[in-house]
Amino acid sequence: MKSIVGFSFLTLLSYLLIVVNLPILIIPTTLLIFYIYRKNIVKNLKSIKFEPDLKTVIVTLVFVIGIVFQLLVIAPSGVTQENGDLVFWSSHGHDGPWHIALMEEVKKGYPFNNPVFAGEKLKNYHFFSDILPMVGSKYLGLNNLDLYFRIFPLIYSIFFGASAYFLTKKLTDGNFVASIWATVFTFFAGSWGYLIEKSESVFWATQPHSSIGNPPQIISDFLFLAAIYFVLKYLDSKTKVDKIKNYIYSFMLLSTISSFKIYAGIVILGALGIIGTYNLIFKKDNRLFVLTLISGIVALLLYLPNSSGTAGFLIFEPWWYIRTMIVEPSRLNLIDWELRRQTYLAENNLKRVIWLEGIGFLIFFFGNLGMRLLGLFEFLKSNAIIKISVLISIVFPLLFLQKGVASNTSQFLQYFVLLFGILSGIAISKIPKTLSLFLFPIIFILMIPTQVNLIKSFYIKDDYAERPAFSKVNSDELEALQFIKENTNKSDVILTPPYNENLDLKDHIPNIWDWFDTSYVASLTGRHTYFDDYEQMDIMGYHYRERLEVKKIIFESEDTKEVEKMIKESRANIIYFPMELKPKVKLEDLNITNIFKNKGAEVWRVN
Repeated sequence: MKSIVGFSFLTLLSYLLIVVNLPILIIPTTLLIFYIYRKNIVKNLKSIKFEPDLKTVIVTLVFVIGIVFQLLVIAPSGVTQENGDLVFWSSHGHDGPWHIALMEEVKKGYPFNNPVFAGEKLKNYHFFSDILPMVGSKYLGLNNLDLYFRIFPLIYSIFFGASAYFLTKKLTDGNFVASIWATVFTFFAGSWGYLIEKSESVFWATQPHSSIGNPPQIISDFLFLAAIYFVLKYLDSKTKVDKIKNYIYSFMLLSTISSFKIYAGIVILGALGIIGTYNLIFKKDNRLFVLTLISGIVALLLYLPNSSGTAGFLIFEPWWYIRTMIVEPSRLNLIDWELRRQTYLAENNLKRVIWLEGIGFLIFFFGNLGMRLLGLFEFLKSNAIIKISVLISIVFPLLFLQKGVASNTSQFLQYFVLLFGILSGIAISKIPKTLSLFLFPIIFILMIPTQVNLIKSFYIKDDYAERPAFSKVNSDELEALQFIKENTNKSDVILTPPYNENLDLKDHIPNIWDWFDTSYVASLTGRHTYFDDYEQMDIMGYHYRERLEVKKIIFESEDTKEVEKMIKESRANIIYFPMELKPKVKLEDLNITNIFKNKGAEVWRVN
C-alpha cells in the first residue's frame, strides 16, 4: 500500500517541478529519494518470500487472472498491425489519443494549454493521471502507446487488486478468506445486465473491472481504497511514530485524489468531513477534522488553478438516472412504465407514483450491485467511513447531472459498487464452512458473466465471428503525421477536417476520423490542433461552435476568398487532411504550400 502512496507522491512531486519550470529535476530527485530510503527498500524486498503454500497460490492466481482479464480490454489497442495500420478497440480510439495528447502537452511545460483547442488554457480536466506516463516518455524514452495501453495499465491493475486486498485485511483483522473474496469481487464482479442480455452499464454504473480503460477512474479507485486504509491505520496508531507516518500517508492520498478524479475527492473528503465534524462536536476528537481540513485545503489549491466555472458544471436534476434507465431504448426500454407514472401523476395518485419510483430505485440499486448484494447486511454494520462514502456516492448522482455530458456524474457510482465488493467479500467469509463448498462456486458463477461478456464484446461479434478493431489510423496517415512531428515547429497549430457523423465508408476497420471525433492528430504529432474532439470539449465547458463553423467553411466551401479568410481567422500554420476529406476549394489558389503528400494524406503550410 505504501507503493500507492509513492505513486501519489511522485505524481505530485513531478507536477510541482513542472510548475516551477524545473522538470529536469524529476528523475534526479526521484533517484535521490530512493537512495535516501534504500535501506528500507532493500529490507522490504528481502522480507518478501514466495512460499508456495495454499494461500500464496490462491492470491497469485486471483491477481494473475484478474490482471490478465483487465489487460485484455486495453493492451491490444495502440498496436501497429503487419500492414502498418495503428488499431484501437472499443472507446480506446477516443480516450487513448486524448490522454496521449495530454502527455505531449505536459512535456511542453506549465501552464498547460488545451492540445485540441489551440490558444486556450487546459481547464476542468483531471490531467494528473498523465504526468507519470509523460515522465516515462520524455525522460526514459518509452513509447507513448506502450506507456498508455500496456505499461501503466499493468501497474494500475496491480495497485487496484492490492488496495482491495489490504483494505479488507485491515477491516477484518487479517481475515484471509474475506480479503481474497473482496479481491475477487473487485476484479470480476459486475451488474445484473447480463440477465437481460444488456451491457454492464445498463443500470448506469460502469463496473470497476472495466475501469482500466479510464486512467483517472482506476487510479482514483485504488487511491480511494488506500486512503481509507491509511486513515484507519492513523486512527488506530499506538505509537507517535506510527501516528505521524500514517497521518502523512493519509494526507498525501487525500490531498491529491481530487486532481486525479474530482468525484473521488468529493466522496472521500465529504465522508471524512462529516465524520470528523461529528467527532469534534460530540467526542471532542479533532483528528479526522484536522486531517480532512488540511487535506481539503491542499486539494483545492491543486485543483482550482486548473478549473474554471466548476460550480456551473452541475445541474440539479433529481431521479434522472432512474428515469432514463427505465425509458431509454438501449437500457430497459419500459415505455409503458413511464406512461403509467405520468398517468398516476395526472390523476394525483401519489401512492402509485411512489410505488413505481420505489421499484425503479430498487432495480437501479440491486441491478448495479449484481452479486455484490451479498454485502448489504454487512453494510449496515460497517465502518462509518464506508457507510457515508457509499451514501454520498449513490445519493449525489441521483440529485445532480453534469453539463456537457450529463451522465458523467454516474462515475460517482463507481465508489458505491467498489465498496460493496469489499463488503461482499467480508460477508462471504462468514458463511459456515459446511455451506461454503456448495455456495462459493455458485456465487462465482453468478458473478463473472459481466466480465466474460465484456471480453466477448471486444473480440467476438453477435454471430460469433471474430470482431475486428473498432478504428484505425492507416499507414499513410501515420507517415504524414510523423512528417509533421519531425518537420514543423512545436508551436505550430494544425487545422484538421470537421468530423462528419453521417459519413460511413463501410471499411472493415473504419478510419478513426470515420468512426468518431478524436484527438489522434494532436497525440501523434505533439502539436496543437485548432479544434478537435467536440465531445471532450463539451464536457470541459469550451464554446466550440464557432470553431466548428470555421472548419466547415474551410473544408466545404468552394469560395476561395471565404476559405482564405477563415484560414486566416483560425491562425493555423498547418493544414492536414486524409484524401477522402480534402477541401472542396482548389488548394493551389490559396496562399498555402504543399509540403507533404502520399496516396492517403496531404500536409499544407499556410504562407
